[in-house]
Amino acid sequence: MANIKDNRRSQYTRTALRRALLELMLEKPVNKITVKELCAAADINRGTFYAHYASPEQLLSQVENEFYMDILTEVATFQQAEDVERIFTKALYAIRERRELASALFGPNGDRDFLNRVVRVAHDICIVQWSGVSPETPREILENLYSFLAYGVLKILQEWLVGGTVEPPERMAAMLTDFCNYGVGSFVDLENITPPVRRRYPGSTAGEKGQ
Repeated sequence: MANIKDNRRSQYTRTALRRALLELMLEKPVNKITVKELCAAADINRGTFYAHYASPEQLLSQVENEFYMDILTEVATFQQAEDVERIFTKALYAIRERRELASALFGPNGDRDFLNRVVRVAHDICIVQWSGVSPETPREILENLYSFLAYGVLKILQEWLVGGTVEPPERMAAMLTDFCNYGVGSFVDLENITPPVRRRYPGSTAGEKGQ
């Protein structure tokens, strides 16, 4: 019985500390958060904090790793192009359900190294697939394409969080899928632009409208 009580007490402490950390990160980065103010926000003493974590950075690292593994598990189910919208939809629902967590981790005070890890979570899968269907396209172009799409998706997610996640996940997922699969040409009639749009970079051999 004592072990059960200790486990419950430890779980309560960890939950309180995580909640306090996320709230404080809406105001400042983790390297500006002291153990003293973290304990005050969580209503625990310093001894209790140090029984679980060595620093606020260690606490944040644990939170980040758990969130990252959730994302990695979902991305690992990606098999083909039609999976993109499904994965986006599930990810957006998960982010909306944990909006406080996502707002802190993806917000202006979030850890940039963590954001870069998240951005690259689907890198290998996408590069392998793109290389398979377009082996003539130089790796450099595929790498730049991935960065362009991934950081663009991250920016849209950040703005969605700031806006209160009002837009339905399904609608957001459909838009992001079209952005990734079709780019500008899916939303703008490039044939009607004056002067006509022409591909400028010589490396890609994909089809081109109006050429």
